[in-house]
Amino acid sequence: MIRRRYVLFAWLLSGILLTACAPDSPEPEPEVRVLLTGQALIKKDPRLRWDDPYGSLRPMLDRADVAFTNFEMAVLSERDRCGVPADYEVSFGTPRLSEESRAGNTGGPHAVAPDVMNFLAALGFNLMSLSNNHAWDLGDCGVAATREAAEANQVTHAGTGLDRAVATAPSYLTVGDFTIALIAATTSHDERNAMGHAVNGVWTGWQEDVDRNLAAVREAAANADFVLYYQHFQIDSDEFADVAPGESTEDGHVWVESVSDWQTDFAHAVLDAGASMYLGHGHRAFDGVEVYDGKPLLRQLGGLAYQGLNPQVGGYEEHRPWEGLVAELIVRHGRVERIDFVPLNLDEGENYRSDYEDLEFLSRRGLAELATGPLTSSILSRFRDLSAVYGTELTITDTRATLEIARPN
Repeated sequence: MIRRRYVLFAWLLSGILLTACAPDSPEPEPEVRVLLTGQALIKKDPRLRWDDPYGSLRPMLDRADVAFTNFEMAVLSERDRCGVPADYEVSFGTPRLSEESRAGNTGGPHAVAPDVMNFLAALGFNLMSLSNNHAWDLGDCGVAATREAAEANQVTHAGTGLDRAVATAPSYLTVGDFTIALIAATTSHDERNAMGHAVNGVWTGWQEDVDRNLAAVREAAANADFVLYYQHFQIDSDEFADVAPGESTEDGHVWVESVSDWQTDFAHAVLDAGASMYLGHGHRAFDGVEVYDGKPLLRQLGGLAYQGLNPQVGGYEEHRPWEGLVAELIVRHGRVERIDFVPLNLDEGENYRSDYEDLEFLSRRGLAELATGPLTSSILSRFRDLSAVYGTELTITDTRATLEIARPN
């Protein structure tokens, strides 16, 4: 009996000593919250008209370590009017500007005041793409002013620059011990020769554009914990209707048989090169989510704001611009583990259309808040069906769609 007790005591003592001497178990890596929103097209600072713009989104913005949007405007410098007359009204895009007086979009440039950038930064957006089909609306002058506004508000940005190399280069945002890299590009109806030096464009049929961007992805993957590749994708097959195979459109895109297949192939190449996620905007509607090699691929996320030029309610019905999603990511070990997709109502303004003249109405509409009631169910059902096309199953609750992403084998 004494011997048996001695053996038991020795066994317990050895276990204690082994535990005490063993190296500390690594603590689980903390989660990082990344909030991805649709494109922001805001003509006037909403704080001038609303007491609490985006109020229902603030809890998500407050708990996000990183909040991203696409800034789809060109800042009009306070020092330089960029050739824009004093009577230009951004909400209407009038008067129409002449090509002789200035570079950029001569139709209706989204020439917004710097306080729009300040508004988004004050909400908590600390990561932005500046690359889209409106980045060049004010020419080089607007590109420089938009970058200056982002930097003045401490917003990490990518997609534009003094030259093509700067525009393509990844930008880095570090929060705590986590570093996220952003590479931003546009593939849309832009004139490649006009704005290619200042905006990172990827035109169809130009292998040098693809190679340049894949090199940027590989560079970012070597220097960051997480790489977000953003592409403003706003072309469709109709743009190739009058172009024969091997020929180019007026804006520089070389004919492709299928625009959607081209985007898919490019997105897969970006992910293969080391990006952690691919995100697209461009069209006003959202698309489903695909999981490619354990990485999320969102071709279109819709809008965060859309203050459209048309004051008519129902004028954009076919584009579904008033329905959106916001994506809340949980990132650990450099990969997305879970995404919660929450439906948004972008407020077409039908409830107050009759209360205001056109200008005041256009300055108020189009800001996203969390969807409620039947609209929530409608958006979630549509998103589930669109995702099923890519073989993605979502868990749907009353207020969100959740995607759990297993680590690939």
